[in-house]
Amino acid sequence: MRIGSGVLLTAKTVPSAEPVSSEMAAHVKCTKAWPRILLFGDSLTQYSFTSDGCWGSLLAELLQRKCDVLNRGFSGYNSRWNKVMLPKILDKELAKETAVMTIFLGANDSQDSRNTRQHVPLDEFKRNMTDIVTFAMDQGLSREKIIIISPPAFNATAWEEECKRRGMKLTKDNKTTGVYAAACCEVAKDTGAQCVDLYTEMMKAEDFTSYLNDGLHLSPSGSQLLFKLLTPIVEKLTSDIPQVCPYWADVDEADLEKSLNG
Repeated sequence: MRIGSGVLLTAKTVPSAEPVSSEMAAHVKCTKAWPRILLFGDSLTQYSFTSDGCWGSLLAELLQRKCDVLNRGFSGYNSRWNKVMLPKILDKELAKETAVMTIFLGANDSQDSRNTRQHVPLDEFKRNMTDIVTFAMDQGLSREKIIIISPPAFNATAWEEECKRRGMKLTKDNKTTGVYAAACCEVAKDTGAQCVDLYTEMMKAEDFTSYLNDGLHLSPSGSQLLFKLLTPIVEKLTSDIPQVCPYWADVDEADLEKSLNG
């Protein structure tokens, strides 16, 4: 391999790494053992670390120094595609480290049949969601660690403007979205997974449209609502996970090795 001004590096010329001290090795082992929160879904998950769709960032803040939050969201994907993707993301090793898994799908599946790429018929959607939960459990996740989040309510007026801007047709409505949201709750009940019915909670508001930034995706207030709904479940599931390393004022300077890595 050539770098810089044409210097050729071979396996023999690459400098060997310095040996890792026992203190460093202990620290590396500690950091690798952090439990994970796995967020799995479509754009509503992919955007969960953005300034608007910030519910994933809020979970990371809540669980700082306790858990790593993994964002595995795929914009535009439906349950059919996500089901195929899941084995590439979740295996038995990751499942051992996973304290919570969220499954947030349905916003794209609930497009009508004119949207042939994203629409998934209701019966198939329910089967896909069941298969996703079942696969996660087969990898070793207990059912109570799995949280199905229903798709949010949908503002057709705002999303139609976005569709016009993108040169697309409006192929979605709020009533159908509600049917798919109810299906999420049914799958959770049938599989024993937990459920956050975001759609119903949004519809309780006098004007749910404020929870959306473009009619489809969450605004900061919508993200705060989802975080509020998730928090008691996540806190219960992570209540026995200790903070990594002691509070700074409790660090024993006389024996840092034992205090920080013991």
